Amino acid sequence: NGKNMEIDIVAESSCGSVILVEVKKRQEKSGLKEVQDFHDKVEAYMQSVHEKTILPAFLSLGGFTHEAQLFCQSKGIGTAEAIQWLY
Repeated sequence: NGKNMEIDIVAESSCGSVILVEVKKRQEKSGLKEVQDFHDKVEAYMQSVHEKTILPAFLSLGGFTHEAQLFCQSKGIGTAEAIQWLY
């Protein structure tokens, strides 16, 4: 459809689950349009791998607008605003 369908991180586990991650490394909050675009990418990816469990996640270092957070919750998209390293 001419839309950029690049996914930042695609990781497949040995059990067959696939984690899809969108990463936004900037100070401003990610908005509804950005998470909707990611959801479109997830939906397109799911069409190509029917037998796999897809786990979508969105990392936004600037946070999320309220509308974007609600959309992610309603669509089962995991969210994070930081990565915590455990040693």
